[in-house]
Amino acid sequence: MDITTIPNKPGTKYWVSAYVNVTGGTISMRAYGDIMASQRVTYALLATVAGPMSMYYSVESGNPTVTVTNILICTWDEYQTNKTLLEGIGYFTGNTMPLA
Repeated sequence: MDITTIPNKPGTKYWVSAYVNVTGGTISMRAYGDIMASQRVTYALLATVAGPMSMYYSVESGNPTVTVTNILICTWDEYQTNKTLLEGIGYFTGNTMPLA
């Protein structure tokens, strides 16, 4: 399964942070292993092709419902410049996300 987000620019490194809530089963994400509850996932990625950015997971057991909220995507350079601020953000919505 994949969750599609914003378009990306090839060759650009991005920092991604999202809150993942899983009920009714277990999923697996490459960097995090099995997820069967709620947790924030954070990772860096290098865009290799133009087009929407995706977050991938596979179903490990059950019939999970996966909800992804509070997504923050920025370039790696923006993340490095504003690291303290970005890592200090708890939970936010699209209406309350501070500008970096």
